[in-house]
Amino acid sequence: MDFAGPCPCHSALDYSSCCAPYHSGARMPETSESLMRSRFSAFQLRNSEYLLDSWDLSTRPPHLSFDKDERRWSTLQIVDTLGGGPDEERGVVEFKATYELGDDTYLFHEISRFVRHRGHWVYLDATFPYHGKIAHLGKTLKNAPCPCGSGKKFKKCCSGKA
Repeated sequence: MDFAGPCPCHSALDYSSCCAPYHSGARMPETSESLMRSRFSAFQLRNSEYLLDSWDLSTRPPHLSFDKDERRWSTLQIVDTLGGGPDEERGVVEFKATYELGDDTYLFHEISRFVRHRGHWVYLDATFPYHGKIAHLGKTLKNAPCPCGSGKKFKKCCSGKA
């Protein structure tokens, strides 16, 4: 994959020293969080082969195509992790990501489960506490979750603050 610059996973590292070795197969992610970050980068870079290869066989779709996907992934925030260390067999990573589609911004909140298969981390499945439009033309929608992270709707939190 020809990409240079900051890693799309928002780790503050350069892509070549962060997710690129995972995407090329030169290294395997050591933790469930590093696999989740590398999968986020793969979504941004439209690397369907890596996404399928890092997906558990029991839940993996038969194919994955980005041909009609116009989303532009922009931010990633790791909310919490449970397990998923180098010596563990299961891990959970909760994250929030945003993407743009046309003039709209969407929030994708996911709690992903990972398992170790033959010594390598793979994505198993996820639940989605929230997935929806949060802004139009850069303006936060009233019923969207508040960007401050309070858990309240924007209209009940920061929309009235000066």
